[in-house]
Amino acid sequence: MNFTGDAISLTSVTKIFQTGVIKRKLAVEDLTFTVPRGEVVGLLGANGSGKSTTIKMILGFLKATRGEILVCGHSAEERMARSFIGYLPENPRFQRFLTAHDVMKYFGKLLGMRGDTLERRIEYLLELVTLKHVTKERVHGFSKGMTQRLALAQALLNQPPLLIFDEPMSGLDPLGRKEIRTLITRIHDEMPESTMFFSTHILADVEQVCSSVILLKQGRLKRQCTLDELLSQSDQRFELLVRNASPSLEKKYLGSAESRMSAGGIQITVQGADALAARLFEIKTDGATVAGVDSQRKSLEDELFGDTSFTPPPGVGLNAEKTT
Repeated sequence: MNFTGDAISLTSVTKIFQTGVIKRKLAVEDLTFTVPRGEVVGLLGANGSGKSTTIKMILGFLKATRGEILVCGHSAEERMARSFIGYLPENPRFQRFLTAHDVMKYFGKLLGMRGDTLERRIEYLLELVTLKHVTKERVHGFSKGMTQRLALAQALLNQPPLLIFDEPMSGLDPLGRKEIRTLITRIHDEMPESTMFFSTHILADVEQVCSSVILLKQGRLKRQCTLDELLSQSDQRFELLVRNASPSLEKKYLGSAESRMSAGGIQITVQGADALAARLFEIKTDGATVAGVDSQRKSLEDELFGDTSFTPPPGVGLNAEKTT
């Protein structure tokens, strides 16, 4: 299935839900972004940010109130658009009495696959997701991780050029999350032309598998960029520990809000790699000693959620003094 242009394109997409006679809820507002071919792109956002609504509109499950959505060059409302997609829902469900092989064969036939071609594809995919040893077992006994991997194999049956996963690591234990991350990486290595687009709120997983990210906040696009751009050195903070500084350098540093005296020496906070290089040169010229450099790179949590720290008012808190 060949196509030209971007795998996904949204232009000024807005989705409004009618929640009552006169009440309406704005779920997504004026959303515009593209997902290029051949990339692994993460759709990030807190709960209620519009991730699931956006994916459902791309899949054609929901119709946008306004705007245009193209999937592999076709309108998301066309049946043709769905033929390009392999979809993994957040909570996949299969008929409990079916075996893993039955599930794969059923969906393969729905896709028009038959005979030895289908059987070879089933055997390969079940081995890929490490379920070949349970191919004849009924799915009602599968764990959450096994069910997730079976659904992933089903999504790959017809080698779709666009894979859309809705919270693929949700509800999995650390081992299950690692297995899905490994599968995503392997699939992209074996199908470099394919595009992988998935939503998640597990930010550490995004940092390990994505080439770029789309950040949503309260239904609006906050930022779209490569992972390297998001976590670039300009966003890095460095903590320097300086000892044996001259009186003049010590006075200069301690007169700045970015520095403080500690038991080990002068602690200096530096923002960005260029500022770090300048500080190191200044310290070396002075003849002082750099006892330590600690990198504190800006995290995806900082970018997405900002500062969520809470300082209670005086007299209130977990250790507040009891009053009678």
